[in-house]
Amino acid sequence: MYKREFKLPSQYINNFYDGSIYDLVFLDLEWCRDFQKEGLVQKIFGYTLTRILEDSNEQYIKIQFIESSTQEKKIIQDILNDLQILQGKYFIGYGLSTSDMFCLRKRIEALDFIPKIDSIRILDLQRTSQRNDLNQGLNNLFAYLGIPIYKRIKGYYIFRNGIKILRKDKGYETILNEIYEYCLEDAENYFHIISNWQTQFPLVDRNKHQTINLKIDARSEQRINSVRRAALQRPS
Repeated sequence: MYKREFKLPSQYINNFYDGSIYDLVFLDLEWCRDFQKEGLVQKIFGYTLTRILEDSNEQYIKIQFIESSTQEKKIIQDILNDLQILQGKYFIGYGLSTSDMFCLRKRIEALDFIPKIDSIRILDLQRTSQRNDLNQGLNNLFAYLGIPIYKRIKGYYIFRNGIKILRKDKGYETILNEIYEYCLEDAENYFHIISNWQTQFPLVDRNKHQTINLKIDARSEQRINSVRRAALQRPS
């Protein structure tokens, strides 16, 4: 597992919404396409999480990737653990409520997870900006808010090359480092969005957040528990 955690000094101002900056958590999931016998599967292979720590006012950043397909279940468990620990805060991302959460829910169901957390609150930047000319993604939003970015690769590079990491193809370490640098630049700039937001947009009403359900249906939970009980009863 490839994991980096660190803290940076921060002096950000909350010009984003009518709540505390300490209740904002930026979350971004990385996934790729994998062609299997049963068809196309979108697999999660990494995520970025960053927030401002209330006790020290530092910016905490965590970037984590798997380095083989066998680790996907572990990283999804780590994601769910973070969501549970930070339950009650507002998760932010560009398209987070649709693409990221859609993929996460699909993998939760496919890998037989029973999340301990029922739902999370999301303030999706794609919805809150409400500008059709910003539908091309996060990089356009950075530019619109006057936040300089210098990425060497484009977003489709991650989507296209992630499978090479899962399969440990030749040169996957270089690909992993490129994607890490891409995610790190986003992470270091996320809270500039919070500081710069009101230069172009009105303050966000936190009561208009989206609630994303992560709980699986009762029938699926019953099936998973039955399989787990049967496995425990098998003779070793």
